Amino acid sequence: MITLAFYKGRGDTLWQRIQDWGIRFATRSPYSHVELIPGRAEFDQRNTCLSSSGRDGGVRETAIHLKRDHWDLVDMPDQPEEIAEFIRARVGARYDYIGIVFSQILSLGRHDSAKWFCSEICAAALGMPNAQRMSPQALYDVVIWSAMQMPPDPAPLPVDPPAPKGPGQPMA
Repeated sequence: MITLAFYKGRGDTLWQRIQDWGIRFATRSPYSHVELIPGRAEFDQRNTCLSSSGRDGGVRETAIHLKRDHWDLVDMPDQPEEIAEFIRARVGARYDYIGIVFSQILSLGRHDSAKWFCSEICAAALGMPNAQRMSPQALYDVVIWSAMQMPPDPAPLPVDPPAPKGPGQPMA
């Protein structure tokens, strides 16, 4: 199981508040950041979080105290914790400021394959195509939509489906 944590809080400094506002404005979203957490996340506790952060310079693993009024959590019980290894293997990669501009603000889908922004690396870890096109809000929408579309108990397929009838054969 993994959890995605979507940041809706306001930064601590003026510069962080401006960055958060800019991302929210450009993506028309309440979210400015996303973290991938191996396992179940808990509010008001420190959680091991993986993502790429402009504030931290790029891809990193860190402990974050998740305040209920700053974060929305989405549990993904069908996703294995090993997904986190995709991000761990890229720790130290730089933040993709150019990718943010060319894939999110200008919607051109351009990015640097050696650099990452938060929603891009989380989407890529989940195996989503064109991960650079994912904003935190788009990732939230896809995850919530796919969770709603999964039937809890799909109907079983017939064991021995009837053979198709060809032209000139009698109908049964």
